[in-house]
Amino acid sequence: MEKLFRDGKITKNDLNSVYEALFLRAVTSFESFLEELFLAILEGRVRYKRGMVKLRMSVKSPDALMDILLQGEKYMSWLPFRHTEDRARIYLGGGRPFCDLSDGDRSIIKTITTIRHAIAHRSAHAMGEFQRTVIRSQSLLRGERMPAGYLRSQLRSGTIQNRFEVYLGELGRVAAA
Repeated sequence: MEKLFRDGKITKNDLNSVYEALFLRAVTSFESFLEELFLAILEGRVRYKRGMVKLRMSVKSPDALMDILLQGEKYMSWLPFRHTEDRARIYLGGGRPFCDLSDGDRSIIKTITTIRHAIAHRSAHAMGEFQRTVIRSQSLLRGERMPAGYLRSQLRSGTIQNRFEVYLGELGRVAAA
């Protein structure tokens, strides 16, 4: 897409839309992963070393489990990540494995979630949070102070990865952890 943009075959708005759409897709996939892992643990479809993960309830029926977890809602919210940790503490002893993330991993997920909200909502609040918690006092070009431009920008000079690629790699790393 960057090459198409450089060659004048797509507009900057098109390029920005692609970055934003792919970022939203990646974050949505991460949320789906969190839900699938959570359900797999509760239903006994995935196992960990003895004693690492302790169920606080037994599941006899996947349908009943969903009724309990949804509590009348249409879906479960997994991000901001504290929603995942709160749910994990209720149903899993010590909230493990979800509550075992490092503070650095929690910070990365918070940054990614803030960028996601700024893209998805564009409200004054979401954009303010993006400016306050993601951009902060970084020296960036004007176009890099918006979500798509920020994702396209290089994290450090001399690297070949942009922030989009770095954040996707971080989501994969956190999921593996």
